Amino acid sequence: MNRNEADIRYTWDLSSLFADQQAFDAQVIETNKQLEDLCSRKGHITDSLSSYVQFLNDQETFERGLENLYVYAKMATDVEPKDMQNQHNLAQASNLLQKAQLDLTFVSLELLHHAEQVREYLKEDVCKDFRYPMHELFRTLPHRLSDEMENFLSEVNEIASIPDETYQSIRLTFDDVIVDGKKEFLNGATYREFLRNPNVEVRKQAFENYFKEYGNFENAFANLLIGNAKGQVLNAKTRHFDSALQASLFQDGVDETLYNKILFMANEKYIHYLHDFFAMKKRILGIEDFHEYDIALDLEPSHEVHYTIEECKEILKKAFAVLGDDYAAIIDQAFHERWIDFYPSKEKRTGAYSWGTYDSNPYILTNFTGSYDSLSTLAHELGHSLHSYYSKKNNRAMLANYQIFVAEVASTVNEILLNKYLLKTSKDPQYRRYILSNLMEEFVGTCYRQPMFAQFEKDLHEWVEQRKPISSKTITDRCLELNKQYFGEAVIIDDLQKYGFYYVPHFYYNFYVYKYTLGMAVAISFVKEILNGNAAPYREFLTKGGSESPVDELRHGGVDPLSDQVYDDAFTFFKEIMEEFQELKA
Repeated sequence: MNRNEADIRYTWDLSSLFADQQAFDAQVIETNKQLEDLCSRKGHITDSLSSYVQFLNDQETFERGLENLYVYAKMATDVEPKDMQNQHNLAQASNLLQKAQLDLTFVSLELLHHAEQVREYLKEDVCKDFRYPMHELFRTLPHRLSDEMENFLSEVNEIASIPDETYQSIRLTFDDVIVDGKKEFLNGATYREFLRNPNVEVRKQAFENYFKEYGNFENAFANLLIGNAKGQVLNAKTRHFDSALQASLFQDGVDETLYNKILFMANEKYIHYLHDFFAMKKRILGIEDFHEYDIALDLEPSHEVHYTIEECKEILKKAFAVLGDDYAAIIDQAFHERWIDFYPSKEKRTGAYSWGTYDSNPYILTNFTGSYDSLSTLAHELGHSLHSYYSKKNNRAMLANYQIFVAEVASTVNEILLNKYLLKTSKDPQYRRYILSNLMEEFVGTCYRQPMFAQFEKDLHEWVEQRKPISSKTITDRCLELNKQYFGEAVIIDDLQKYGFYYVPHFYYNFYVYKYTLGMAVAISFVKEILNGNAAPYREFLTKGGSESPVDELRHGGVDPLSDQVYDDAFTFFKEIMEEFQELKA
């Protein structure tokens, strides 16, 4: 449908950001003035307690206005990209954002140069809100360089980002797949659909055509992966870290202990549950020669179910009732105040997200079709939005934004609570099997596949640090080895699978995938407590925003990500839903 044909009740209302174009234009003028004013105070931020306090307060106000401009323009463009006013607004906001990032680079350097003076100011009660942000800034001091070296390293880092930028720009051309005698287009988006085709020849052909093309460029991809790792290693050494992994984990306030624990739990201690899963899938699907290109087949056929938007709202309110009456009331508010843009329309971007600013509603973009996936996606994004809602409600702007490290916790909690509710309230065994199969697949993709990827990422950087010779063969041999350990005896690993690490986008930047596993494991621990009637610690976690380190936020919420119990509970949860599925299938 065209956007103007959608029921206005199910489109988002962005007026909590700007009432009209005139208000947007006025904010552009005001934000430019604020930027000029901040820049005029260069060299004088810490002259006195009052100048320090005033600068940080004014910087916070400026950043709120700038964020409002950019988010509003981008969100409007996401649903109406061909609107020329939207495009113009986005160009203005983007330019202003880039200018601010350049013009204000002096701020952190100036604060670091006057760290002792700032520490004295922080003892004053008027500065209590600044203590955690300043602590995080000063924590970088042992890894800071001279101004000259900082400028030099920033230029080097631009070069170091080339592997990722190059990977993003590559457009491979794959041979078509023959389906029912007709050629069909193969690319990264259609590949997964071909792997779900009931015809094994279609699945095999898609697999071979896909990875064969990566094989044709294996040396290029290998050089990009190696180049990215070398850039991360150089940055880590220059900043006096022991390893690239240590440097990456530093920003989240954790060390290799957490990373290695996740790898051990998934890749060693509980790997037999994964092998049991693939053996079960092979048996249920009845495929004697079970290849990697067969694993995307559904354990349980898609269950034909359709929900209206209003039905989704009522289901979600009941599913999340264990989190308190106010939580359910905010869901009502989200629907009534039009936080959510529901239906797909011509030119609207695909997918889903939760976004907003300190001053706006926590908006949701989705492409609702009424399916189970639509309901689950809505639950997921509402998790993000309510996390943002409580964070903003309980913190000033500079302390409201939670870190990526914990970003997927609330969304995953909501998904699990929804599925638990549906399993409890449905008597249809096929529907219950369908829900359980989705839960299992999500767990496998998050808590098993990502740690396998994380192991390779660690290996690659260690090879560079140890100055070992690395070639495409080094990478592809390790890929086959890890895949064999991952799939176990039930799955046949084809030789072309050795190119499977070249298409993982996260490998072209820096140690991220382990966070997916952490988010789900922590969410399962929270759900366990919530369903035992103890939702208060989780609710406390939702209010923290960015007011303390992400690990402390989780610990104060009753879940220690460094505890074995968190991962024992997560993998036990997987075992239990696998057993429940098999009982229903019997």
